[in-house]
Amino acid sequence: MDMKKPLATLIAVCAATSAGTALAEKGPFNIYGKVEARTIDRDDVDLNSFVDKARLGLKQTIKLDKFDDLRVRYQIEFDLPTNSLATKSTDSDDVFVRKAQINLLGGFGEVIIGRQNHLMAQAKKIDQFKNDSGPFAMGPDRIGNALSYVTPSFNGINGYVQVIADADDDTIPGPAKDLDGTTFGISLVGDMYDVQTSYYDVDSDFDSGAVELTSLGGSVSLGSMGLFGTYQSEDVSNVDMVGVGVSYKMNDTTLKLGYSNTDNDAGLEGSYIQLLAHYNMGEGVSTFVQYIEYNSDAETTLGKGDALSVGIEYSFGVDI
Repeated sequence: MDMKKPLATLIAVCAATSAGTALAEKGPFNIYGKVEARTIDRDDVDLNSFVDKARLGLKQTIKLDKFDDLRVRYQIEFDLPTNSLATKSTDSDDVFVRKAQINLLGGFGEVIIGRQNHLMAQAKKIDQFKNDSGPFAMGPDRIGNALSYVTPSFNGINGYVQVIADADDDTIPGPAKDLDGTTFGISLVGDMYDVQTSYYDVDSDFDSGAVELTSLGGSVSLGSMGLFGTYQSEDVSNVDMVGVGVSYKMNDTTLKLGYSNTDNDAGLEGSYIQLLAHYNMGEGVSTFVQYIEYNSDAETTLGKGDALSVGIEYSFGVDI
């Protein structure tokens, strides 16, 4: 999406939205964002310092007074341009929309319409290492042209279904299916555990090609220690991925150790070990050091190289 003046556009949207809902019973108007900068030293590659994340968004929940138990929630989130030519005075690339969604919430559960999080990603992101630590994970983190339904929680259990219907991206001439992609899943969350399972299917006529992806993720908290694991299997290309890890928290410091392995019928296989130290500095600021080491198969068949990352992140949210 090409937006030459993203901040001006966002401010205008904020003002218009706030004015339009002035008479409604509404929650706080929240403007939020995140900036993460890091330096990576990778084998056989020049040292690279860059902004890994620059995001800005807004969201609000409003109670619809005409109904006893119905709320609407909207959210717009942008990826801001970063890391163009380093000697330029500004970054002036396109602004990308990560999310643009409207949610209806009530006793029936939740309906989500628009560009939104792919609920399947809850399974593959159980480990939550930093970027460049999950290159074997499969499936998009967000989807567009989507309609989703999430059931109410029953003793911590939710079910959900997401459908993609994008008429412009069917690549094969002739009659096309109305639903280009579907995701079904179950989520089980408690105070000490988190279990996610899903199945993601994309029609072969769609622009991305056929996908049949099963994902399973789980974590358990044992006081200061945590255990987690992920498994993904893609049937069309016959790719399997498994990852396991352990975390340990000491006050504001969290240490993580993980292992992941992938293989497929084409002989593209490999594994890696990752280490992460994350320190919460307070007031939304945190810093981290992460190291990832690939085995010889991953380096040879997947073109991966060992990497040491050092970074700092700031997250904020302001209620108006």
